[in-house]
Parts: sequence; structure tokens; C-alpha cells
Amino acid sequence: MNILIVDDHPLTCQGLAALLAATRPQARIQSAYSAQQARLALQKLPAPEWIFLDIKLPDDPQHLLFKQLCDSPWIDHTVLISAEPEHRLIRTAMAAGARGFIPKTADPELVLDGFSRILAGEFYLPPVLAATLRDTSTADETSRSLSPRLQQVQEQLLRGAANKVIARELGLSDHTVKEYVSSILAFHGVANRLELVLKLSHASTH
Repeated sequence: MNILIVDDHPLTCQGLAALLAATRPQARIQSAYSAQQARLALQKLPAPEWIFLDIKLPDDPQHLLFKQLCDSPWIDHTVLISAEPEHRLIRTAMAAGARGFIPKTADPELVLDGFSRILAGEFYLPPVLAATLRDTSTADETSRSLSPRLQQVQEQLLRGAANKVIARELGLSDHTVKEYVSSILAFHGVANRLELVLKLSHASTH
């Protein structure tokens, strides 16, 4: 497993790398301390399979690297990290298909549990943050456009299609569909398909 950690604080990179390496000794972990270094790392082989991205980099005040990832397949393998979560950026990442958000202040156990859930195909947010996003969600936020691929999966969900059917119809693997469904449910702040249907049906009538 190849992992790229993008953060301008070397101690954060070293600490996260040590934590991940302790539980995944076969992982190849590299660090980039700026958006520029990250872009160079993404061009080299072997390409990283997972990216831990600090969404506040000094050399990227407009979040151009983050936006670049959102518009590419990399976003499906990106986990956001930050000392202070910005709800707007997190929702944008969720809509694009990012795999989750882990605060820098999180306990090691939460970091490892979150990454394990992500590897299992789930979207991960710390429970407290997930509850906050649900409580602060508005009709405008929940109607914000998902990426085209997530929109396709959502349309299938609203038709009641099972994961295997969605995989066959869209030419995706079962694991990829599971990841996308998890992202869609997290984005809308719902726990299951029924809640998703009820929430979107309610939004469309108001």
C-alpha cells in the first residue's frame, strides 16, 4: 500500500506516518510538505493509493490542489485532515467523493479506526462532526450537486436498485458501489437508503 501524506507540518507527517506504519508495516509512506511537492509526488511512480490531505496549505490559499483532486479520480482515495474542520470544504469533498475527514487532534485509536472503516468501503467522519453536519444541514446544502458518478449511483438508489444491480448497470465493482453508496448517505446525513429516499422526497416537495 502506497500512502502520500500532504501537510506543511513535518511533525504531523511524521506522527501520522509512524502511526500508520505501526499497524501496516508493509505500507510505503511518503510525505509532501506543500501543494507543489504533492503535485510532483502524484506524477511519480508508484502512484499513491491513498492521500491524506491537509486542506490548509500555506502555498495554496485558494485550495487549488484540493479542487484539482476533487475533479480527478484521486478524490476517491483522499482523506482530509485538518486542525479545524471547515464544513463548507468537507461538504464539497463529500460531494466530489472523498473518503472521509479525520481531525489532527483525534486520538490515535480514532485515526486507525477511521482509516480501517475507509479501507472497508465506508465514508468516515468522527461521530461528533457527523452529528454537527447533520444538525447544520440546510435544503440548499443537501441539494448541492454530487459528482456525476455519484449522481448516477444516487439515481439508481432512488429507484431501489441493489448494489449488485448498480454495479452491473454502471460497470463498477461491488466494492466501488459500496464506497459510493456510503459517501452519498454521509453527504445527505442519513443512515440508510430509506432515510435517503424520505429526505430527498421531502426536499423536492418544499
